Amino acid sequence: MISLPARHCVAAATAAAIAFTAPSFAADPVQLKFGFPAPAASFVNTQGMTPWIKEVEKAAEGTVEIKLFPGPTLGNFRNIYDRTLKGVVDIAFGIFGPLAGQFRQTAVASLPFEVNSSLEAALGLWRLTENGTLAKEFDKVKVLALFAFPSAHVHTKSPIKSLAELKGMKFSVSSRELGQIVVNLGGAPVSMPPPDVYQSISRGLVDGVIIPWTAVRTFKLLEVTNYHVEAPLGVSPAYVLMNKAAYARLPQKAKQAIDRYSGEPFSRRLGMAADGAARAQSKQASTMAGQTVRGIPDNEIEEWRSRIKSVVDDWTSATPNGPNVLAAFREEIKKIRAGK
Repeated sequence: MISLPARHCVAAATAAAIAFTAPSFAADPVQLKFGFPAPAASFVNTQGMTPWIKEVEKAAEGTVEIKLFPGPTLGNFRNIYDRTLKGVVDIAFGIFGPLAGQFRQTAVASLPFEVNSSLEAALGLWRLTENGTLAKEFDKVKVLALFAFPSAHVHTKSPIKSLAELKGMKFSVSSRELGQIVVNLGGAPVSMPPPDVYQSISRGLVDGVIIPWTAVRTFKLLEVTNYHVEAPLGVSPAYVLMNKAAYARLPQKAKQAIDRYSGEPFSRRLGMAADGAARAQSKQASTMAGQTVRGIPDNEIEEWRSRIKSVVDDWTSATPNGPNVLAAFREEIKKIRAGK
């Protein structure tokens, strides 16, 4: 047996003790930037993004931190998707209106008279993505949630008592389909993102806007509009997407947390929040002095439907695989209404 000099034994014992007692430092959490072009007070954030972030971070057990950047700090509604692809932001919320040419099939949810609620649209879109029907349009990103703002309605400064009064009026719209609807109803569409609507109406650049109740509250449009016609003109699809490279670099525990709380549960949460916010805003406006909320006159409903139907026909013929996508979407909506 070889005996070591005393000084070597002491050094070895000291090293072992240090190794045994030294604290174990966990790796710093991966930081993710969440681009959110809307105001922080938006229900999409308070009822959707912030709760989701908290759930993911808790489940990830310190392996990821997600910081929300509300407003145009990291991007606006026109460029937030592109900035997600380029990695300027890791996660983004946005609307499909500015991306109409890239997401033609996804626009199926925005067609008039196809869904009765944001929840239906959210679940229908997610399931079409999950089963591969829409997958090609999202091959550049990781989809965390798909949902829709509630049905767009007509909001103007001047009274709208009949369909004839829409003729020649200029309306702000955020999607191609809404623009076509405005044309079919006799108006003139002006494409612009929601944050620009307030000033455009205030300055007389447009006479009104075709937009959901939820956006009316978010962008304070009751300050510049007084008349509101609740017509089922189609929901406005929206997304929560993630940069693929940002997801790939995450620790496994962080990936599992994101996957667990994304997909259909996240889409469902956002759809339900949108419906609740729309109901609340409509009720509030109807009780305010100087505000008038009404539906389509009974004697004009069929005329509205007749004029708008061509929008569905045009979308079907102009969209790649349009007939099949529309049929698949309608089938999913049937299942959803049946509780499946």
